[in-house]
Amino acid sequence: MRNVLIAVVVLVIAGVAGYFAWQHFQPAPAAVAGQAPDDLNPINSPLAQAQPDDFVEGDANAPITLIEYSSLSCPHCARFQKDILPTIKKDYIDTGKVKLIQRDFPLNKPAVQAAQLAHCAGPMRYFAIVDVLFKTQDQWLTEDAVEKLAQIAATAGIDRPTFDACLANKDIEAKIVASRKAGEEAFAINATPTFIINGVKREGEQTVDDLKALFAKLAPSGS
Repeated sequence: MRNVLIAVVVLVIAGVAGYFAWQHFQPAPAAVAGQAPDDLNPINSPLAQAQPDDFVEGDANAPITLIEYSSLSCPHCARFQKDILPTIKKDYIDTGKVKLIQRDFPLNKPAVQAAQLAHCAGPMRYFAIVDVLFKTQDQWLTEDAVEKLAQIAATAGIDRPTFDACLANKDIEAKIVASRKAGEEAFAINATPTFIINGVKREGEQTVDDLKALFAKLAPSGS
């Protein structure tokens, strides 16, 4: 009887531990195939344009606004950052045709903490830190995420007390969580990455050709 009770307790503890692990490391939703570029149905929302607290990369007056709702823990988002964005940046962002806004849509606690680090780095270093976090995702996205993020912060010149204060900042955390809620309400976002291009929604991984075709359709005549 004693052995049976021990076995039951072990099972209960394992179940609770599994539940909290799931809460802490929810997997990213599966990517959705990109829609046909001629399926243009702009969503009429103020959030389809740059907001005062957005970090914007590129010319603020660029005619096309590319908004990416992403989670720093999402492997599909990391793949976009590494494989697709460099070409889009070179051909469209750096040439003033497109401006990029990356908005937080965290899928789990480590993604929130990583986003806090990026926000604390400030507007001048935000996109560089995001790039590093995506490219080193497999290194810091572990059970020891905070310590790994602290190491990344140190390489960016952010000492440990500053990093700890950043993660303890409830205002920054609330802003990141609010970004997810706003995306859900304005665009019915439920997976990452999700892109809003001049109000047109595209879910899941997009190829360079997908985005180029869409940009061509959305570009003002003569541009």
